[in-house]
Amino acid sequence: MAERDSVGCGTIVVGVDASKESDHALTWARAVAGPDDRIVVVHAWDIPLVTGYDMVVAVDIDEIEQMSTQALSELVERACDDRLVPVARRGHAGRALVAEGTQADLVVVGHRGNSRLSLMLGSTANYVVHHAEQPVVVVRGERLDAPRHVVVGVDDFDEPDDSPSVRALRWAYHLPGVERVVAVHAWFLPPLAVGMYHPASTDLSSMDASALGIAERVVESAGDPPDGVTVTAEAARGTGGFALIEASQTADLVVVGRRGRGGFSELLLGSTSAETAAHSHSPVAIIQ
Repeated sequence: MAERDSVGCGTIVVGVDASKESDHALTWARAVAGPDDRIVVVHAWDIPLVTGYDMVVAVDIDEIEQMSTQALSELVERACDDRLVPVARRGHAGRALVAEGTQADLVVVGHRGNSRLSLMLGSTANYVVHHAEQPVVVVRGERLDAPRHVVVGVDDFDEPDDSPSVRALRWAYHLPGVERVVAVHAWFLPPLAVGMYHPASTDLSSMDASALGIAERVVESAGDPPDGVTVTAEAARGTGGFALIEASQTADLVVVGRRGRGGFSELLLGSTSAETAAHSHSPVAIIQ
């Protein structure tokens, strides 16, 4: 068994606004952070958009900035947590989090939607997921404690060092407090590939075995988990997104790796990371 890294994540950037979802994101980050970590609490503000041809509204930028800074300071004071560092930025919330996160180890954001469409159309979570170079956690559901049971979605690979699945599994191993990690590979057989009259003759057990073999290969390539962490490999039937969403009902955290940043086209094509982040019952970590 390998030794566990020092407890904590170093620097965590968290996006906050006035929503319950951002409160959950901050709660999750505080639960995961170690005693010596920094939690950079970022609130983005901008000039309100006013439309109409028959009205003129005077906007006091200094007053808006002062109010935003004061609200952020009050939020940090109420938390009574010396690890919190308030940062107020003017501009788009997603861009502010990505910019602040360039020197961080993890970016955490809440998400209030419940569909891939809500994650796609201009949401802060969508922007951060597709532009941040660091791991991103999208906090969903009510599991806000440090994760003990973690599910990692894995796929086959050519080279272990270039595998998002291997990187995701290694990242999960070193989460503070994690006790159990399950590597899941899902397989899906489209009905058109089988035909109306052949499902009964399809050898599903061999496909289960093949999927399990892929999960086991990823586990082996990731190396030994730290002391105190148990890891198992499992096969699941269904699309990757469906399998991880089902697993999120009992997991404390779901972890997925992804290649590159596909932006709008990736969401339309139904990537596993986008599907899971849009519908998961627990927080989702997306490892770049």
